[in-house]
This record gives sequence, C-alpha cells and structure tokens, in this order.
Amino acid sequence: MINKIESLRKEKRITQEEIAKYLWITRQTFSKLEKWIIEPSLWQVVKLSELLWTNIYNYIKTDTKIKTKKSVNWDKYKQIITNFIKYWSDDDGKITKTKLAKLCYLLDFARYYYNLEPVTGLEYKKFTQWPVPDAYFSTLDELFEEESITIEIKWRSHLIENIWNPNKNKLSEEELNMLKNIASKWKWKQTHEIVDFTHKQLPWMICYDKEVIPYGLITQEEVENVY
Repeated sequence: MINKIESLRKEKRITQEEIAKYLWITRQTFSKLEKWIIEPSLWQVVKLSELLWTNIYNYIKTDTKIKTKKSVNWDKYKQIITNFIKYWSDDDGKITKTKLAKLCYLLDFARYYYNLEPVTGLEYKKFTQWPVPDAYFSTLDELFEEESITIEIKWRSHLIENIWNPNKNKLSEEELNMLKNIASKWKWKQTHEIVDFTHKQLPWMICYDKEVIPYGLITQEEVENVY
C-alpha cells in the first residue's frame, strides 16, 4: 500500500502539494498518509479516488480498517460526555445539550489537529446549530437509561446533569488534560458564543448541510482557532 498511492500519483503527474490542497491538508500530512504513517479517512479515500480516477478502496481494504461505528469505544465516548458535564457545568451542575455537543466536537478535532488522530473517530455531520455525530443523541439516551445523567427540559433547552462522579479510566492523561483545557476556556460562555466560534472554523464553513465534516480540514486553521 505504501507505494500504491505514490505510484498512482506519479502516473497522473500530480504533485504532493496538489493532492494536499485537494484534500484540505498540509503537504507534510499527505506525505505521512502516502507513506502510510497515518491512515486516510473515508472522506479522503473518496476524494483520492476522484482525483486519481481509480477506486482507492480496492487498494487499501486489505491493509486497513476504516473506523466504523462498531469500532468506536463507547465507554470512552460516554466518559468524554460525562467528564465535560463535570468540568464545564454551571454552579448547578448542569449544561445544555447544544454546548455539550460542541465541546465533544472541539475535543475530537483539537486532538486531530495536534496528533492527526481524533479521540473517538466518530463522523460529525453539519447541522444548523452544531457539528454532531448521530451517536451523540443515542448515547445521551443510554446514559439516561443507565441512570448516569438526568435530562431536564426547560423551555427550548435540554439541561443535562451527572448523577454520579464520572469515570475517566478510558481517557489518557493527554486526552483528559485537553478536555479540561477546552472546558476551562468555554466555561461561563453563552451558547451562541461557542456556536459562533465553531461556525467560523474552516471545517464548518466549507461543508454542505448534513455533510460529514472531514477531520483533516481542521489542520488548516490557525492554532488559536482550534478551540
């Protein structure tokens, strides 16, 4: 696989810089992808297939596994949600569903920005108020049914609160510290402020409604705009 993308690229006389621009990533990132230091996302596979006029997935399906819902560590995802509730929530211990979704999004994309790998690998879709994975809502339902959280409907808001002090054993020290940093930065901010921030990021701006937002787009942001 290491030389297959490179050979196809050279056959089409396309430079690394041209492909990197097409994928909205840096040349250095594409070089790692081409050398198989990092794995391409499903979106990148599709775009490479379009650019190189071939089905790239035929070359990689025996070498790697594109992350699917089945491969997500759901216990870890639940810990991300409950720890954001713990470290961000207001004095009453509650956080709105919209803010919570935004924080989870920022963590995944910030982790990709610095490590070229998200925490969960879930697919975030562009909706009117938020980039959010389909699994977010079902996971909240599961946490509610497990009696880990409460959900209070107040006017148009859903206020979420932990019942127990959350576990964090599935999170690495680096992941937990980044989670705490994001929670600290946005604590006491209004919902519209975090919504406006994410809507000004490149990943949100260039994607179509209900389209999956590629993680690689965040690498084009300035560091101060990551979270």
